[in-house]
Amino acid sequence: MPKLRDERVAWLAVQDQLRRRSRRLGPWGWLLTIATLGAWAVLRSQGRGSARMAAYSLAVDHVTGYLDDDERETLRTHGTVPPWFLFEVERARWAARDKQSLPAGRETRLERRRRILLRVVLTGTVAATVLVLSPTVWVRAASLGRIGPASTAPEADVAIVFGAQVAPGGQEPMPFLKGRLDVAAQLLTSGKVKALLISGDAQGGSGDEVRVMRDYLAGKGVDPARMVVDPHGLDTYDTCRRARDVYGVTKAILVSQELHLHRAVTLCRRLGVDAYGVPALCEGCQQVTIWYNTARDVAAGPKAAWEALRHRQAAVVSPPDPSLLQAMR
Repeated sequence: MPKLRDERVAWLAVQDQLRRRSRRLGPWGWLLTIATLGAWAVLRSQGRGSARMAAYSLAVDHVTGYLDDDERETLRTHGTVPPWFLFEVERARWAARDKQSLPAGRETRLERRRRILLRVVLTGTVAATVLVLSPTVWVRAASLGRIGPASTAPEADVAIVFGAQVAPGGQEPMPFLKGRLDVAAQLLTSGKVKALLISGDAQGGSGDEVRVMRDYLAGKGVDPARMVVDPHGLDTYDTCRRARDVYGVTKAILVSQELHLHRAVTLCRRLGVDAYGVPALCEGCQQVTIWYNTARDVAAGPKAAWEALRHRQAAVVSPPDPSLLQAMR
């Protein structure tokens, strides 16, 4: 081989590989290619390839300075570079592109550990985000077009009212629950539904949800004969499952806040209940409360998806109850 500088020999050893890399479009390049039917993106990528090769040339010159005597001898004898060479070339190119100082030497053990840790953290974050948001997207898609005001809701024999936290002392509904009960009373008064299925946890952490719900509605003039209480609606899935299995509901209007209705409608439909959601307001609720419950509902997405796939039994299994059919007469 003619007498050449080590930098030149190193460049000859890796230029073919670097040329192939320089022609890669990358994720944005491919998106651009699809968006413009390919022609403009391909021409642009080729133009950028020349600039990349120029940057690679400078990076190779710099990284060749990292070679020890044995590695230089191997380079001249066999025309090959060490396994770490291309990685360091990329590192030098990125530093130059970001207008940072070129690395003074090879990546240290501490830098390698930090890089690996960062990749692990980023990968875990992306995986966790996908795990949480994918079910939410599914829930939203499955409930599309099935949530709206009472005026546009289809008529149904029954409205299912989902329980929620009651006020301290266990005698009054919190604003979230009060908004649901007010909408349920309006649906019954307007004749949109014939009966109400009040579903919640009779032994909830804040008190007997269904008793408070029933008493509040009775205080608003709702006929007790038109209300049926399910004290074992421990969560959204159980409420939908028991509505169908225990009370024979096949079509219903669901009453809750919109942030919860997407999940409720999706689960009820998955369980065989033709559901339409009517959203309730939350008068007097602080914005932080809305944010908290929205985040809580997004976090419940994976659980909802898993339960929809499992088709598990409700936590409390009861025999068929004809009381709701009687209330609808």
